[in-house]
Amino acid sequence: MFIFVAKISKKLTITAKKAYRICIVSEQLAEGGAERCSAVLSNFFVANNCNVHHVVVIDKIEYQYSGEILNLGKLKKDSFSLSDRLLRFNVLRKFFTKNKFDFIIDTRVINRQWQEFFIAKCIYNAPKIKMVHSFMTHLYFPKKSFLARNIYSSFDKIISVSQSIETKVQNEYSYKNTKTIYNPIDFNEIDEKSSVKLDIDFDYILAVGNMKSNVKQFDHLIECYSKSNLPIKKIKLIIIGEGRFKESHQELVKSYNLESEIVFLGKINNPFPYYKKAFFTILTSKNEGFPTVLLESLACQTPVVTYDCQSGPNEIIQNNENGILVENQNKQKLINSINEMIENKDLYLHCKSNARASVERFSLENIGNQWLQLFNDLSK
Repeated sequence: MFIFVAKISKKLTITAKKAYRICIVSEQLAEGGAERCSAVLSNFFVANNCNVHHVVVIDKIEYQYSGEILNLGKLKKDSFSLSDRLLRFNVLRKFFTKNKFDFIIDTRVINRQWQEFFIAKCIYNAPKIKMVHSFMTHLYFPKKSFLARNIYSSFDKIISVSQSIETKVQNEYSYKNTKTIYNPIDFNEIDEKSSVKLDIDFDYILAVGNMKSNVKQFDHLIECYSKSNLPIKKIKLIIIGEGRFKESHQELVKSYNLESEIVFLGKINNPFPYYKKAFFTILTSKNEGFPTVLLESLACQTPVVTYDCQSGPNEIIQNNENGILVENQNKQKLINSINEMIENKDLYLHCKSNARASVERFSLENIGNQWLQLFNDLSK
């Protein structure tokens, strides 16, 4: 748990020893927090005299990024075709042979363990850094214990986005080449985009997340909202996000007769004005990595109510200082916290006044400088 200090610490600027050539390998540059992190970091690296290339395996690009891009997704015709995969392997091999990178940063989950073992050992031909973005570490490490303990043995660093994840990687897989670097937030982008005016004439709390799986547990949120005092007080719930679970969540809302109180906005390219106008943002996830939703809300000066799930919330939130940290998966305590944040005006204003300062340490400049320092250290 961090100790909250409202005073912003003096910024430390790191200078790269040289114009590093960096390749960031991502699933895509859209939808998720890991992918947003790749895009935001590329902007910082290019602004600090680095040469950046992206490799993406899914043809989906929505975030603003800097550098050049190799889109392997455009070559994918049939994901089950061996010839199709061999073609992409060959393109990837030629790409790394042609470009002499100083560092390769791989942010992806593992889909085919032997394939990823081959890429890590035979395709990547520069100093390698693996990023682990989720407490569900089995997504990043092969199921076979031999592969799990060896796939990243040649990597210069395994970067976890929370201290809890780093500890888990050390304990479960016996890796020692680990380090925590948190996800960054770009305050300039947030300030610019949050200034957009919304045509909303009601009070609300906010939840943001994809519904491709039920990790975000919007069903928990809908149930707890229904049992809270918010519907009576005419404070609505806005949910931003899309995915296959959306329909079942909408059916749940109907069962509570809350269709007019719970608003599904779908996918929103610019969520920041919604953060800024909300009473508070709420997170009810089963697990996380390092939830960008909390950082973005606090950067918009909006406090949060969140389950103390693994991992990330308790490394961002100090209870009753910049939000309320709720016992993990305790629905009754979540209901109580929802009511408390609305009804205890002094607590709410205290958390709101502390919100932005509490996340200054995650600024793009601070986190970007930690990456430059890592590059400098690994180059010695």
